[in-house]
Amino acid sequence: MSEAALERIEQGINTLAAQQEAICERLQALEDRVSKAVSGAASRDEVIQLLDGFRAGEALGEASIGAWIEVCTTDCVRGALRTIQQREGMHARLLEQRLRELGAQPTFEIPAADVEKAMKGLSSTEKSDAQKLLEFSQRYPDADVLLKPICDVADRLDHDQETQWLLRSIVQDERSTVALVHEACAMLNPQAA
Repeated sequence: MSEAALERIEQGINTLAAQQEAICERLQALEDRVSKAVSGAASRDEVIQLLDGFRAGEALGEASIGAWIEVCTTDCVRGALRTIQQREGMHARLLEQRLRELGAQPTFEIPAADVEKAMKGLSSTEKSDAQKLLEFSQRYPDADVLLKPICDVADRLDHDQETQWLLRSIVQDERSTVALVHEACAMLNPQAA
């Protein structure tokens, strides 16, 4: 074999070695990304528990806001409440659907005392709409703090992007609801602003 042929073979081997090294580096980077995503990923049980609890809360929101609508005496508040109620119901249905798609059944029930308290508080005719808005605004002054647990789980769902983006979309609606309630509260309670 000639010296030139040996040199070409050696160059070919060096090229293959460089390509193999690059492939190994890319595989290692991919393994690192997958490992990082999986190690911090929300577990199936955690996702099921979150979806089920969130579903129950949204269903209660739909019912309790419906009770408020029945006694609401402020037109602008009633209009906003109707939108909020529809969103809460839609969220409950979407969360239940996703729960079932993941092979789970809705089982979480909000304790009866909590349901009764929510229904009684919002259906009360002893409190004005302005008072109810003020209480909500004081209880939930910051939407980001309220929604952080849901956002934290959504951030760990790269392996389940359907659930991840369902939660992120609902969070946007919830931020809108909190902002709307705060805006109505400020309008009806200018002394509290």
